[in-house]
Amino acid sequence: MNPFRRLIPPVIVLFIIIGIGLFGFVVLEGWSFLEALYMVVITLSTVGFKEVKELSDAGRVLVITIIVLGVGTVAYTVSQLVELMVEGQIIGWRRRRTMEKKISELKGHYIICGFGRVGHEVAHEFSAEDVPYIVIDSKEETAKELGEKGVPYIIGDMTSDEVLEDAGIKAAKGLIASADSDTSNVFVTLSARVANPNLYIIARASSIESAAKLKKAGANMVVSPYFIAGRRMAAMAVKPVAVQYLETVMHGEHIELKMREFKAEEGSSIIGKTIAESNIKSKSGAMIVAIRKPTGKFNLQPSGHTKIEDGDVLIALGTLEQLTKMESMMS
Repeated sequence: MNPFRRLIPPVIVLFIIIGIGLFGFVVLEGWSFLEALYMVVITLSTVGFKEVKELSDAGRVLVITIIVLGVGTVAYTVSQLVELMVEGQIIGWRRRRTMEKKISELKGHYIICGFGRVGHEVAHEFSAEDVPYIVIDSKEETAKELGEKGVPYIIGDMTSDEVLEDAGIKAAKGLIASADSDTSNVFVTLSARVANPNLYIIARASSIESAAKLKKAGANMVVSPYFIAGRRMAAMAVKPVAVQYLETVMHGEHIELKMREFKAEEGSSIIGKTIAESNIKSKSGAMIVAIRKPTGKFNLQPSGHTKIEDGDVLIALGTLEQLTKMESMMS
């Protein structure tokens, strides 16, 4: 809510008092408008200047009325304004207006529903990849944390259709249901799927039963942090060197490789060419590690003779600079 709304009632009362004073001095005392305005101002400000002219008994009663009603109203109005400034509500309101404008301009973004441990990690990765996103969470402390970073957020019920609308769900590319509660994730998945049938939804599940329900509710992918953690710990125990190698490749100290997907769409210069003919490796440095065909089938070992067809999704590995160069080659 606009914090200045608190000032509307006292300001209206103040203007009424000023109007009464102007009318009284002009009619009762026969003064000019400027003389009446001057008298009203010095009375309300309590500066103690001398009256413009000698007052009649009716004029003195009018001055007493203005002092009793007006001075108190001015003091209350000023105190409310100072309180707004001290509490930081004006600054907070301006930040919120800026945030609302930023949210309204989002297109092709992701919505993170639930800002717990999983939500934090998702947001961190999105920020690293420069992916636009907005966070929906019910905790007030989330507003302070994200507000300081300039990240768009909404504090509210993530399962509410109105909140999802405010987050721009119809223009969103995907949604991450990462709440700690499986029930909340099921509800938000169902609501999001109804609001945007084309939305790509990834949901967090704590159990196999919840995963099945999330799939039925409309989630494209369901992820269980406990399942993933268990598999990773087992891999580290059985294949420690292999895991260490992957960690070094993907998150090395001196070089960090990233994986991205690029869709070969109509009009792209690489459609109809083989991987070797496209010169992706030589021009960008990125390496194509897999190709998903429009049928959904994967080619996990593409060679230089593999032809790139319309609708293929190329899975590429490389540094951020290499992947950016490859992206420019896709047009």
